[in-house]
Amino acid sequence: MKNTGIKFLVRSLIGNTIIRTILFSYLVVNILLLLLLGLLSVRDSTASLTREVTQSSYKVMEQAARGLSFNLEEATRSLVLMAGDHSVRRMMIPGRGIDVGGRIQHERNIADVAFGVSSLQSMISDILILGKNDYVNNLDGRKSLQWDYSFTGQTWFKQAISETGSKGFIALGLHMQDYYFKTNISKYNLPTLSIALPVKDYTLKTIGAVVANLDIAKINAMFELSSYNNESIFMIDNEHNIIAHREIAAIGTKLNFTGIERIYPGFSGSFMTELAGEQTLVIFHPTAVEGWSIISTIPKSVINEQADSLKSTLIDFIWLCLLLNILISILITAKISLPFGSLLSNLDKIGKDDIYVIKNNYKYRELDVIGDKFRELVVRIESLVKQNYQSEIALKEVELKTLQSQINPHFLFNTLQLLQTEIVCGNTEDSNHLVLSLSGLLRYSMKQSEEMVELKQEIQNVKDYLYIVNKKYDNRIDIQFHIPDEDVLKNRVLKLLLQPLVENVVLHGFGENPQSAKMTIHVVTVKTGILIAIHDNGRGIEKYRYRQLASQLNKQDMKPDSIGLFNVNQRIRLKFGPQYGLKLRSKQGVFTTVYIVLPRN
Repeated sequence: MKNTGIKFLVRSLIGNTIIRTILFSYLVVNILLLLLLGLLSVRDSTASLTREVTQSSYKVMEQAARGLSFNLEEATRSLVLMAGDHSVRRMMIPGRGIDVGGRIQHERNIADVAFGVSSLQSMISDILILGKNDYVNNLDGRKSLQWDYSFTGQTWFKQAISETGSKGFIALGLHMQDYYFKTNISKYNLPTLSIALPVKDYTLKTIGAVVANLDIAKINAMFELSSYNNESIFMIDNEHNIIAHREIAAIGTKLNFTGIERIYPGFSGSFMTELAGEQTLVIFHPTAVEGWSIISTIPKSVINEQADSLKSTLIDFIWLCLLLNILISILITAKISLPFGSLLSNLDKIGKDDIYVIKNNYKYRELDVIGDKFRELVVRIESLVKQNYQSEIALKEVELKTLQSQINPHFLFNTLQLLQTEIVCGNTEDSNHLVLSLSGLLRYSMKQSEEMVELKQEIQNVKDYLYIVNKKYDNRIDIQFHIPDEDVLKNRVLKLLLQPLVENVVLHGFGENPQSAKMTIHVVTVKTGILIAIHDNGRGIEKYRYRQLASQLNKQDMKPDSIGLFNVNQRIRLKFGPQYGLKLRSKQGVFTTVYIVLPRN
């Protein structure tokens, strides 16, 4: 029997048989696929590694940006304490008419505040207290400052008393510390990075400024962490001047290379360019300060070195796959041909004696077995499909939970700072309102078990959020709610549906300095269900970006990658179906309206 099978295998490989066709077709197709896969893998290994390097650098830069933002916010708190101190204001008022005793007492008060700041703030190198009336002081009581230095004539001082800060402070950038005595070798005539806060009198007129000189060495330490050899991470301003670098000599120099215009303030990205005669990957990432960007430069040779080892591994793997493919093909062919040879031999023997016996004892029996196996296969496939469907449903539920957990308040720290300022200023009513609004937001977002809530609760959550945000902007946003039929608020909707949308309006529609801003939220019943329209008179959306957003919102299976319109639209469609979701209308510089269509229940 075994010899018969072997003979049949030899005949199958020599003659024009199905087995030979299958074998050679399988070998040729698999070899071509492996070669194509190998060529594509080798070609794309550098691109894949470049993307991996870029993502890794993004994480490092994001960590540095967060550290910088945290330290700037801490420094701002010190400036707020200084700028709000009564003695500081009193000493800056022109024609203050203070007697010697009063002056001495005010100086002592300022020294006490300065001592508290210097003992708590490790990131601040010094704080300059400068009045338009030529009053000068710092953390060491003017001991290290030149008495005859004209602070009020400096460009950075004029900037400090004339601009409005975008993050609670004014970013002054770099300036030379030429106002210290030469004996102060750690500071004299060295660059420093500064932020400032104007000091206003009781009529809200600017009478001076407090300027925090940041410790350049500690800022530079934030950029020393890197994932790759020869990677350089530093920070530039909106004029491409280097303002933070681990090499002190590079600070203050202007960055200039081909493609530098592609570094847009406030955006992340990467590109390849020639730097110092070598192809270099340039990665940029925004910071909390408008106009400041973190830059990472990695020579392409570093990426190529890692890609070469990857290419060598891929080539070895392809050769091994080719060898295994040939061996497996031969084994599979032998396994198939030997049973077929035995089957044909038996059929030949039986067919010579009685063809009816062949049909009864062999053919129909095999057909019955095949039928049974086929039915078993169908049942198995049905079971697998059902399991796969249940897995898909479970996955969608997990995705929904993930989407919901992502949409949480991101301004807790800023709200606490705002609350602290209100308490310090003695605004009891506003402080209480802030506490109630913040507690309402936290209580609402922490109820993770609730997926559906009444629309009334969702509207109240938005009101709490907008009160805190509007308080931050001194109530410069006119917020109105139009709900003709209060019964519509009894409908149940997805939790945390509206907050991301109004947050987009505040952040992207009005920006950090809203002027004549107005937001209107309409809630009405329509034929298809409930219509919620969020309208603002903000900056609007560019035509290209508007078309892109509108097109992406219509893609039902798009996987959202950021908090905002896409997450909300995806949640609605996953829960209620593709006939519900978001629609968008906008005109650049005029308005933006987001329509949310939900079912009634």
